Amino acid sequence: MADFCKQCSIENFGEDTQDLAFLGGYAPTLLPNMGYPTICEGCGITMVNDYGECIDHSCLREHNAAKV
Repeated sequence: MADFCKQCSIENFGEDTQDLAFLGGYAPTLLPNMGYPTICEGCGITMVNDYGECIDHSCLREHNAAKV
C-alpha cells in the first residue's frame, strides 16, 4: 500500500489521508524539528513529524527547501 506525507496527500488527493501521521503513537512525542525516518511515495526517503508533515529539507518534492 502506498503511503504519503501530509503535503503529498493533499497535492494528490485534495485531503490529508494521515498515512504517515502518529508513527510514534497517537500522542505527539517529538521535539520541534525532529522526525521519524520513513518513505513517502511522493518524497522518497524522508522525515515526518508526529502529524505526518514532511520536514526533510532535501525530499524529492522540496517541501521545506525554502525554510533552510
